[in-house]
Amino acid sequence: RGQFSVNPFHGPQAVVSTQSTGLHLYYLGKVREADKEIEEEDEEEEDEGEREERAYMKRLDAGLFTLQRLDYIILSVYTAGIGSISERVKQLLNLKGETIEPIREVMNEYVKSLGDGEDNKTNEEKQNIQSMVNQL
Repeated sequence: RGQFSVNPFHGPQAVVSTQSTGLHLYYLGKVREADKEIEEEDEEEEDEGEREERAYMKRLDAGLFTLQRLDYIILSVYTAGIGSISERVKQLLNLKGETIEPIREVMNEYVKSLGDGEDNKTNEEKQNIQSMVNQL
C-alpha cells in the first residue's frame, strides 16, 4: 500500500470517513462470511446457549470487534453535523452497493453486548450510541 497523505483541501473527518468506510466494508464482509459458515454448521449436538456463544466467538474471530470500533467512528463522524461528511459516507457505501443500515445493525448489536448497564458510565455510553444511531 502507498504512503498515507492528507489532502489539505479535505479535513480530517473526510480522511477518517474515507478510510474507515473502506475498512468497514472489509470487516463487514468477513463477519458476513462467518455468519454464513455459522448458518451452515450442524447444530444438533449443542444446546442453544452453547451455540450462541460459539457463534459469537466465531464472529469476533472474523473481526466483529474491529467492525464495531470502525462503525463507532463512522457513526461519530456521520452524526457530527457536517453534511458533506455524511454525504461522503453514503456515497462511499453506495459505490460498493451498501447502505448505512449495516452500521445501524452493528451498533445496535454492540449496545446490546454492553450488558445491563449496572454502572452510570455504561448506561451513558449506551444512551450516547443509541442517540447517534437514531440520527442515521
